[in-house]
Amino acid sequence: MTWSQALDTFCTLYTESNLKCEWIVVGSVASVLQKADMAPNDLDIYVQDLKDLIKITILLEQFSLSTKSELSYMDSEWLSSLEEPYFTQSFPSGFVWSKAKWKIQGFNVEVVQISDSAGISDSDSGDGIWEGGKYIWALAKYVDFGNHNIPLVPLEIQLESNLRRSRQDRVDAIIDALRIYGYDRELLLKALSNTNKEQLRDFI
Repeated sequence: MTWSQALDTFCTLYTESNLKCEWIVVGSVASVLQKADMAPNDLDIYVQDLKDLIKITILLEQFSLSTKSELSYMDSEWLSSLEEPYFTQSFPSGFVWSKAKWKIQGFNVEVVQISDSAGISDSDSGDGIWEGGKYIWALAKYVDFGNHNIPLVPLEIQLESNLRRSRQDRVDAIIDALRIYGYDRELLLKALSNTNKEQLRDFI
């Protein structure tokens, strides 16, 4: 099964439910929807508030395990269940997130809410915009997907995030898409850290 089937299922259920949540598609699926050449392994959705995560776990109950997973949430194969629809994890750095995960149409779907970024750089004036930070909500790009209009983190912001992660394969794919299909130069200059602007000065 493919990410597109999983995303269509999610969007259809969300639209039919009349829920009002703040959510946005991030990661490789967001990149592919903006014409970057990648092969997603999962569908990543961020929500702004924990209450939105809880609403979506109820929306997707049909895909939850009937009994609690025997795996720890630290295991990559952990899945949401009716008993444990999501978990909250704190890291030594102070980073705190809550996550739910299902297999929808055979494809991994993760919904995440970040409550403490632990000081990860997130600035539109020099330090770079983070894909999981506060700026993504106002800067979301909407793309038509079938009958749906989907909020995505723009490629300009994803470029900064993948440079930070040293994901050169994704950096190359994103730059290729920006070159071919165009980009918002003002947003790109806001999204990139000063260090990465220097690294990409020939492209910018």
